[in-house]
Amino acid sequence: MKRISVIAYALLLSSAAWAQDVYEAVDMAASDLNGTARYVGMGGALGALGGDITTMGTNPAGTALFRHNEAALGFSAVFTKEKGQLGHDATRASFDHAGIIFAMDQSTGDGRGLQYINFGINYVKNRNHLGNIHVPGLAGLGAGDFSQTWQVAGMANDAASSGISDGDWPVLADIFAPTFTDGKCNDDGAIAYDPALGEYYGFAAADAAYRRATYGSNSQFDFNLSFNVSNQFFWGLSLGVYSNDWKRESLYGETGKDGNYYDLTSWYDSKADGFDVKLGFICRPFADSPFRFGLSVNTPIWYKMDDVNGWSLRYTDVANSDYSYQASGQAEPFRYSYRTPWKFGVSLGHTVGRDLAFGLEYNYSDPSAARYYNDHWDNTEYFSYVNEKIGSALKPQHTLKMGVEYKVLPEIALRLGYNYVSSPIKSDAFRLLDYWYDTYQTETAFINWKDLHRLTFGFGYRFKGGFFDLAFQYNVQKGDLYAFDGDYTDAGVAHHLAPTCINNDRGQILGTLGFTF
Repeated sequence: MKRISVIAYALLLSSAAWAQDVYEAVDMAASDLNGTARYVGMGGALGALGGDITTMGTNPAGTALFRHNEAALGFSAVFTKEKGQLGHDATRASFDHAGIIFAMDQSTGDGRGLQYINFGINYVKNRNHLGNIHVPGLAGLGAGDFSQTWQVAGMANDAASSGISDGDWPVLADIFAPTFTDGKCNDDGAIAYDPALGEYYGFAAADAAYRRATYGSNSQFDFNLSFNVSNQFFWGLSLGVYSNDWKRESLYGETGKDGNYYDLTSWYDSKADGFDVKLGFICRPFADSPFRFGLSVNTPIWYKMDDVNGWSLRYTDVANSDYSYQASGQAEPFRYSYRTPWKFGVSLGHTVGRDLAFGLEYNYSDPSAARYYNDHWDNTEYFSYVNEKIGSALKPQHTLKMGVEYKVLPEIALRLGYNYVSSPIKSDAFRLLDYWYDTYQTETAFINWKDLHRLTFGFGYRFKGGFFDLAFQYNVQKGDLYAFDGDYTDAGVAHHLAPTCINNDRGQILGTLGFTF
């Protein structure tokens, strides 16, 4: 794991609240498999099959296959495998979908030329941020000089060596070293100062625990226009509007080998509004065959972000029972812009008679191309540095969707789907937390998530004038949790903090009620 302390821009960053990071970039660019229960039940593999309102947000040409008006409304329950943390539930009811499509017949009876012009509006919960993590004991602690305090001491050393007064230090360094003599930290802080070496130092941890809760959602509204030409070529365009509300709370508690202990609480609240444009195309290459393929292009989402974060530290020195302290605070809101990567999709679809349908879809994006921008002041160096780290820590992401639908009766359908989503995070990525970088950032933990697998199945019932669908999906994902970025050298041998393996398994039950008219 790399350890790089950058000091070139220290004096530029004494008062702003930084929250941008590689891991926030990944979360903002990610999306769930969500929409109608039919769409989810088939694993979202409808890019070429079309005929579902949700496709206007993935391949906008999919709505061009409608030949009637349709409206649908959907709800779900989302639950995490880990029980609720920090006062937040593990299960949440969710309003996930509402959409309407108007099909306007333009045909002249010969089947040639423009057949339909369709217009639709759709809401879908693009991302449900519900998540809980509880690690009662972190891997690798107790075997050496591993502790969050060493990372904080490193930040203090970098700041001090650059001539920055302690009042302008990053929050982590300030709250871990609350008392000073002649500008130096006394030994009664959570980090200490060695006057002989002229350095700050941390302590060895005997044990530590970590809790985290995330919640909120990213709402997506699509406005769609699509065209059916000769029942063979289908075109679509969608304008997407996004509203993101994402909250995160974490609690890191550490007990040192000296018996001292502390709890560090961090919270992060991000709001964003954004937009994008999607283009789609579906073609039946053989007029007498139901086989078709689809192509889609999704521009980046351009977000305007508004972030704020806060912290609270409680520390107790057991050697001095009279000495303990608590520090807390909140940063000023910070506003900036963020751009997600482009997305590209190719899909295949085929039906056998009226009873069987297959879908296959592949999507590509490159999160390393995501970029932050600052709209409020002229500091290109800082954002260039952050974007450089995004480019080196992330990699292209590949998504494979497969789905099948079988009508056991004309009015009853069964569905099955699968998704594979590769991890966009390189295995050696780490949270960048330099003394100048995240002035108000106090959360040192980061998770290198691995590949994501989704398994879905569903049931559909059609009645005169409408339909009712149910679906269930289960997401399986593992990750390497690092509560802090730690290492030390003993007798010339480098030791690195071992990751703690965690699960991000999550389930969802969806129901959709729709009407045709």
